[in-house]
Amino acid sequence: MNLELNFVLPHWLYWSVLALLPPAMMLMVRLSRRPGVAAEPSAEIFAHGEQALAGTPHNPVLRAIEGLSSFSGLFVAYWSLVAVFVYTYEVVARYAFNSPTNWAHEAMFLMFGMQYLISGAYCLKVDGHVRVDVLYSRFGPAVTAALDILTSIVFYLFVIVLTLTSWVFFAQSLSQEQFGFATGWANEVSFTEWGVQYYPVKAAMVLGGVLLLLQGTVRLFKDIQVFRAALARHTGARLPAWGMVITAGVLAALFVLEMVNVLVIGDDPERILFTLEGALSEVDIGSLTWLMAGALLVVLLAGLPLAFVTGGLGVLFIYLVGDQYMLNIIPARIFPLMTDYQLSAIPLFIFMAAMLEKAGLIEELFDVVYQWIGALRGGLAVATIIASTLLAAMVGVIGAAVVTMGIIALPAMLKRGYDPKIAIGAIMAGGTLGILIPPSILAIIYAVVAQQSVGELYLGSLLPGLLLSGLYAGYVALRAGINPKLGPAMPKEERGDLKQRLRLLRNMLAPIVLVFLVLGVIFTGLATPVEAAGVGTFGALVVAAMHGRLTWINVHDACVMTLKATGMVLWIIFGATVFVGFYILQGGQEFVQDLIAGTGLGPYGILILIMFVLVILGMFLDWVGILLLAVPIFVPLIAGLAFEGVFGLPGVPAEKVALWFGVLYLVNMQMSFLSPPFGYALFYMRGVTPPEISMGTIFKSSLPFLALQTLGLTLCILFPGLILWLPGLAYG
Repeated sequence: MNLELNFVLPHWLYWSVLALLPPAMMLMVRLSRRPGVAAEPSAEIFAHGEQALAGTPHNPVLRAIEGLSSFSGLFVAYWSLVAVFVYTYEVVARYAFNSPTNWAHEAMFLMFGMQYLISGAYCLKVDGHVRVDVLYSRFGPAVTAALDILTSIVFYLFVIVLTLTSWVFFAQSLSQEQFGFATGWANEVSFTEWGVQYYPVKAAMVLGGVLLLLQGTVRLFKDIQVFRAALARHTGARLPAWGMVITAGVLAALFVLEMVNVLVIGDDPERILFTLEGALSEVDIGSLTWLMAGALLVVLLAGLPLAFVTGGLGVLFIYLVGDQYMLNIIPARIFPLMTDYQLSAIPLFIFMAAMLEKAGLIEELFDVVYQWIGALRGGLAVATIIASTLLAAMVGVIGAAVVTMGIIALPAMLKRGYDPKIAIGAIMAGGTLGILIPPSILAIIYAVVAQQSVGELYLGSLLPGLLLSGLYAGYVALRAGINPKLGPAMPKEERGDLKQRLRLLRNMLAPIVLVFLVLGVIFTGLATPVEAAGVGTFGALVVAAMHGRLTWINVHDACVMTLKATGMVLWIIFGATVFVGFYILQGGQEFVQDLIAGTGLGPYGILILIMFVLVILGMFLDWVGILLLAVPIFVPLIAGLAFEGVFGLPGVPAEKVALWFGVLYLVNMQMSFLSPPFGYALFYMRGVTPPEISMGTIFKSSLPFLALQTLGLTLCILFPGLILWLPGLAYG
């Protein structure tokens, strides 16, 4: 009996679903809200600082633009639901009916590629793009607004050039003529047997640029209003603020002049009075390195979101070193990321985490662990670490567990007399395990950049993640065992009997089974990480239904949370690929490698130097930015070295060096999150601690756990089997 399905999705149905599902979802969500009741704010578990900018523009045009940004973001946010069911269909069709498909994968990574680009304006509206906030928030409103006005030049530089070059990229896909559609019909389609149209996907690059340009203009008008209001109140330093605004005006005039040169005058050099095109063409790579690094540091500290810093500076240096035609590499660099299959796992794993959070499972998870081990000294802090470990296996993003466990566990520990440093340190250390323990989002991005297997990285990072979790829990238990005042045991009156604890455990059975099922199919090779993420998200919907939490409102909130986190991550990747890609094209990779090799250090010395540099970068940059800036340069260098072991211990096979370094990189990123004074976890924690707990206390609480992370990293370097053993068992 032949059970093969042999179904191929028609193109018209594909585009119809993408066009009609969002309006249907919007209608169902609207009908689900009770009249007169405002939407309940989502309990955000993704700590990216997504706070809408204060104030709504009075100008109706600006209000309309903000409404368009919100609508477009919400429209594409609902597309994540499509992937859940398509990937579930693909897995069922393959294993139950022996009918694997190609169209399912292609349809979804193209859909997510369009979602990434279009989401940029919505993320900007809600301030979801990550910025380096070392100095920015410490200035008064006048200086802060002036900085925003000044750095908007870099924003416009990136977005305008992206939009114009993407238009050419799209037009060539639709027509052989660059700007005319009447003749020369091209109708570019994919190279697979599905043969879907590519020009709508490339059109999303233009649409995303236009939406971002409009929302950025609203942002600029708001900054100007804040600047004027701050000066009217005579607050802040007037002279520096005016100096930055005047500088912005001069740079804007230069930008307009160059736009006229490129778009109006063209290739007639006699008509060009002044141009910066190719002004740095004779600069050597060493000088260019310091120029690019210095400009990156200055604009980052000025508070512009990282995605636009790297993208804007990438455009600037391409034009200054090369010429206007080199700018056409920008869409060519971004489009492969839009169509990268492995990146599709990012929104799916985030959606899975969001649905589990909406089902109320995170707080239940903490209660279960606490009831089972709370009777031990330090049990509440140990329970926090164990719950964070399990949460890391559900979430896969950084900041989520720190904020969530800070809200849930910190008040409980302080109420029971725990030492604040033990309590805070346990939350921060446990919360950052999401960067390492599968399904780590960072591991997916590393695999894409370094061209490694996601499955191997997941297997390689599992034991180091559990090792660190065990070190954290052991340290807390030891400290509380020696001094019970640091972590008192749970009072007897709060302890449930065995029946109550088993009932709590039963409630967590479904989500825990789901997580182990998702990781199991990845580790055994039964499904790719993307497929596993799709099936896992479908399972999360089922778990939410079992807990009575599968509502239109919760699905809506999960879609929006997914869009915010995914948009933030992917736009950083888009900007960084322009900046780093150009630097590598100019010979930057060889320059850095020669510079490091010239130190005279051996392979392990170079490795330690790189680990130190990554920790320093982690104090200032977002984890995605570090990866995109550092990994393309460091991985080829490390992969070319021989690590034969130290102190008579086993070395690393040459073909496994990149995998080994990848896991070391993930462990190192955990350290960077806890490193004072600017580690991200420290500021995540500051947002949920009581006012009486100082920043100094938070810094001190991180130091013992930072030492444990250093120990864990050292063990992984000395004993590479901790990383390579499981991948060797699974993949040989």
